[in-house]
Order: sequence, then structure tokens, then C-alpha cells
Amino acid sequence: MKLMGWNYEGRKISEKLHQQILEITGILNDLEQSGRRSWGSLQRYMAEELGTKPGQIRTIKRMMEEFGILKKGVLKSSEIPDREQIYTKNGRMLLGLLETEQLMGQKPTEAHLEQIQELREIYRLYYQKELISYTCEKGMLHPLKATLKALKAYGYLDYWEWYLLNTIIRRDDDLQQETELFRLIDEYRAGKLSFQDGDVVANKLSHIYVSGNFAYAGFLREEGKNLNLKLTLNGELQELADKITDER
Repeated sequence: MKLMGWNYEGRKISEKLHQQILEITGILNDLEQSGRRSWGSLQRYMAEELGTKPGQIRTIKRMMEEFGILKKGVLKSSEIPDREQIYTKNGRMLLGLLETEQLMGQKPTEAHLEQIQELREIYRLYYQKELISYTCEKGMLHPLKATLKALKAYGYLDYWEWYLLNTIIRRDDDLQQETELFRLIDEYRAGKLSFQDGDVVANKLSHIYVSGNFAYAGFLREEGKNLNLKLTLNGELQELADKITDER
């Protein structure tokens, strides 16, 4: 049986990503660097400044759109609009917090380190809200909801079960797809179904990017990596998980 992952943008929420976001927005906010440039030209300039490739800049830009930092479609091939037109209200708030953490990190006193931990908790809350509404499969699937439903049904998912979930569930609350998923997981756990390297044929890093972002936001706990991956629910967010899966 061939497996596939859900679509992902190719970046995982992390301190490194936050630093790159600040570098990108720093250039966007600087008229001397961004003024009179098209988005295509600015991508190449940003890539040179960040020591990466234009493709990575595009990926980060898409993530910033998906997570409500940038207004979708504002950065196109035409001239870069005024900064007030680029960011969402929530995006400006998050960027302000990231900038505050960056300043505190330059003088890491004990008080600053405590405040940085508080800021990171706010980031998690921000991403929780964004991931609850995040969709893939042309808007037909909320992958977080599907993941939580599977974890509540089975307690945990390993690497292959994660990809069974990704392969079978393509629409929200589709009873036929959910029944098929549960059948396959039961067969796999009974030893009647097995997998090997090469069986994941598309979106092969979904277990890093998609589930990794769910874990960053606090919905999941991750143990092990790659073939040894084990995902479980974070019991501290049980009430929120029930609400997301429409179980009161």
C-alpha cells in the first residue's frame, strides 16, 4: 500500500523560523531596501541577505500568510505596498512580541529569560488559534481536527499510522474515510498489514512539518523521530481538543 502525507509548506515553527521572519520583515519595513522593487526582485535580495535561496523566501512568505501574519496576496510581482497594508492586526502583534524577545535575548538576565518563556507561551496560544482554522486539501480538511480525532480513538499514532491518517482522511468528518482508516489501523496493529521504506511516496516529511507544528502549539506530544515516532495527545489541552472535535 502506498502512502502519502498531507500538503505542507516545508518549514517548521521554530526559533530559527522566527528569526528569519524578523529578518524578512526588517527588509520589508525598510524603504531603502524594499522601495521600488518588485516582489520577485526583493525575493532574490532577501535570499542573498539571509544566505538562503529565493524558494525558501517564498516558502516562509506562504507560511506567514497561512498563519495570519501577512495579508494573503498582498506581496505579488508589483511594487511592495506600504507596511501598513502588508500585515494583519494579529500579525503585527506577533511580530512585536518576536522583536521584544530578540531584544531581551541580547541581554539575557534572569528576569528576561522568565519573560521570554512567557512570550513563547503567547506564541503557542497564537499558533493554536491559527492551526485550529488551518486547512489543506483545497480547504476540505482541517488536519488538526482529523489528527485529534484519531488520537482520541487510538491513544497514540506511530509513524506508519500517521501516514495512514494522512492518506485516508481527505475531508472533514467523512464517515466512510474514517471507517476505512480505523479498519486499516486495526489491521496494522493486529500484524495483518505492514510497511517498509519507500511506501511513503508523496509529501514524505509531513511527520516533521505538520505534526511538528501541532506539537509546537501544544496539541501533541512527540516521542522518537522518523520511524520511531510516537504521537500522543497533550492532556493539558483535553478540553480544547474536545471542543475542536465537537465532543463536549
